[in-house]
Amino acid sequence: MVNEKEIKREQEETDEKPKQNISVKGVRKDLYDKVLKFTRESGKTLGDITNEAYRGFLATVEGAKHLSRNFVEGAIRGDIKYIENIKNLTIDKRDFDELNVKVAFKNIDTLTFAGISTEDLTKYVETISNVKTVVIPRGVSKAALLLRSTYVDEIITKE
Repeated sequence: MVNEKEIKREQEETDEKPKQNISVKGVRKDLYDKVLKFTRESGKTLGDITNEAYRGFLATVEGAKHLSRNFVEGAIRGDIKYIENIKNLTIDKRDFDELNVKVAFKNIDTLTFAGISTEDLTKYVETISNVKTVVIPRGVSKAALLLRSTYVDEIITKE
């Protein structure tokens, strides 16, 4: 997993390094214009925005590598079950207890977790991928959910 202290340390080290002009070929004009407009509105420089984008991109790649590595290791061990290609699904603690394995949720329009805790989420949910809407009970850690999620459009918290 990407360590926040490590990223901050790298950022501080990078900020201390001398800056230089760099040319990037192949940038689409419409994207460049939008970023330039954002820099004017935010008061930041194009270099600042570019550095932030690169940092964010690298953190995302490292996070994806970690998530993928854990997923592959679990799949090899055979202790992950797949629930996929369902329009709407509600799953609760009793369902997880019956399954008694880690679950990968994939290609679901609305995935609703009912009556579960953060502990249940971390114990039973390996990944959530390509799910339009995930509904979690209030009190369940959104961070724990995000660490298991890719290509999720919306997360809703409900009572």
